[in-house]
Amino acid sequence: MGKRLAYIFIPVLLAAALLQIVFGNPDLRAFAFPVNVAILLALAGGLYVLNRERGDSRTVAALASGTAGVTLMALTAVGSLPIAFCPEAAWQQSWVFGAVLLLLMTNLLLAVFRYRGRFRWRFHLNHIGLLVLTAALAFGAADMERLRAAVNIGERIDCAYDEAGMPRALGYTLRVEKFEASFYANNAPADFRAVVSADGRSRTLRVNHPWHKSWKEDIYLTGYDATAGSASEYCILEFVVQPWKYVALGGLLAFLAGALLMIWGGKKNGKHELG
Repeated sequence: MGKRLAYIFIPVLLAAALLQIVFGNPDLRAFAFPVNVAILLALAGGLYVLNRERGDSRTVAALASGTAGVTLMALTAVGSLPIAFCPEAAWQQSWVFGAVLLLLMTNLLLAVFRYRGRFRWRFHLNHIGLLVLTAALAFGAADMERLRAAVNIGERIDCAYDEAGMPRALGYTLRVEKFEASFYANNAPADFRAVVSADGRSRTLRVNHPWHKSWKEDIYLTGYDATAGSASEYCILEFVVQPWKYVALGGLLAFLAGALLMIWGGKKNGKHELG
């Protein structure tokens, strides 16, 4: 089993590394909705047919095995370290990390299609939850946008700028009504806030207290003219669009619920056997 997994994983990861060296990080916008959903459905459909037609092959069994799952989750955990400690490297957008997540989704889908043991619905809840969480992380990144804009007090804007400096339409008009800042005795900033309005609604933004404008968009206050202090004529806003965030949350909750129910079911069954 170990050698067979190595024969599968190593060529895939080497191919991803080669793509990384030649092309660098892919442009995730090419995989934005509906392309990402189409890829996910094609992967699920292809693996379902593969399991139905070649489910007895050693390669399929190896890909669906617990050993493969543990190995891929360990690789995902290790691969997440650069994301935490070196976010500027954008490792989560690399071909290699994407290949690991794709292999993990392959393992989870095959495990769900093939499992016929005890606690089936709990097993499926756990694995489908992890699958949804992984898919949201892998494919959701293509639909995520992080835009910034320096907005003068009293000014209206209808676009902000991505990391490449390209303008992106917000889909609405936003106005900064006023800005206020307070300071400690040593002139260190204690708090700064801005009142903004859009679509007939008004909110006060503070640091780490965004406006949850919609189910997928949050607006953050991230900066101002530190030299001018409370007399700053502008503030810096960040617009974060994450359409998959609740999908990821639902997957996480399903994964945890399935795990707890499997543990509880195992303990309950053990007590019956002892009794």
